[in-house]
Amino acid sequence: MSAPQITFLWNSSQNNLPNDGGANGNSNWKPFDPLNDSLAFLGSGTNDQDSNATKDTFVIPESGNKEIPRQFVNDYNESKWDRVWLAGSDADEGEGGNYRYAYGAYIDGTTSSVPVLQSWDSTAHNSFSSEVLGSGTPANSMIRGVVTTNSAPGASWAGTPLAGDGGGNTLELDTGPVVDSKMVYWNMRLLVPNTANPFTSSPILSIYITYS
Repeated sequence: MSAPQITFLWNSSQNNLPNDGGANGNSNWKPFDPLNDSLAFLGSGTNDQDSNATKDTFVIPESGNKEIPRQFVNDYNESKWDRVWLAGSDADEGEGGNYRYAYGAYIDGTTSSVPVLQSWDSTAHNSFSSEVLGSGTPANSMIRGVVTTNSAPGASWAGTPLAGDGGGNTLELDTGPVVDSKMVYWNMRLLVPNTANPFTSSPILSIYITYS
């Protein structure tokens, strides 16, 4: 079995529809350039197609937890913020909702294990000590994900804290190994507690698979 090729994609439209274009995407879905593009969680003062030279930051809440309202891809080729309209929950002042098709990955090939979404401090995949990932305590990670490959996440979904490779803090993106090339999907949000310190952080998402 050769190594499957994995392409991350995002839905740049307001249409809650799957990607039928494989690794190339379609009119709604765009392939993510892992060398140049990046994800960003920003305040509601940033709008779709704004120049990426400016951005609206998020104010840490005085009490409780608040979701950073909007998510974007920093589209390197266009030098703009491309909003991921369907990303996030409508809980905790988020601007998302019960949407199934926000983020996805096309797995071209077959795997011997379930694809697993993880979050780490860097591409070294050996630490999750940044504050946004829970300062070493995965359950406290601010990044919350929910798998949507086979169903919508539900109203006001909470999500699983993502940090490291512990089974309770990762997302299995399907019910079994990939036996034929396909898309897998998830949604995400970033939930900031009032105890957070001001931070700028650049964690990474990765999909772990095995093959033989």
